[in-house]
Amino acid sequence: MPGERTVYQTALDLLSRRDHFRRELEDKLRLRGLPDDEIEAALGRCRDLGLIDDERVGMRFVEVRAASRGWGPRRLAGELQQRGISHEDAERLAALPPALAAEAMHTALRKLEVRAPARWWRDGQRRARMVSSLITRGFEAEVAIAAVDALAASRENQHDAPDDQ
Repeated sequence: MPGERTVYQTALDLLSRRDHFRRELEDKLRLRGLPDDEIEAALGRCRDLGLIDDERVGMRFVEVRAASRGWGPRRLAGELQQRGISHEDAERLAALPPALAAEAMHTALRKLEVRAPARWWRDGQRRARMVSSLITRGFEAEVAIAAVDALAASRENQHDAPDDQ
């Protein structure tokens, strides 16, 4: 019928707004009640044209979430799996290179410290909560403890530094 959009056109419209994981796009098309066989055909066509690429979208997802939200590898892998990425691929994509891992930790600590009370580093309970928050953000416990300890030590040294004025 004239004026009726094809499933492929609907997929292109969704992809024009932002990149999607394959399953994410499939779910959106299914929610619109479109026929399964046409959805599969449209997704195949999009994949063949390079418009759907879970590897590329996954790598970008990891970069952005690590750097801007301070998410660690475990959280990233879990989020990727929720979006339809296999466990193995999610683990591989979420294995942060050292520079990105450091940036993710820096972002996470900055976000946590903004809400922390003054001299938080002298309160063992507050430090434990910060470690717990980092674990929730997807960092390993040992990494979280070391990061909070290092930040606390730097804050203590800054606080105890003599005034130059």
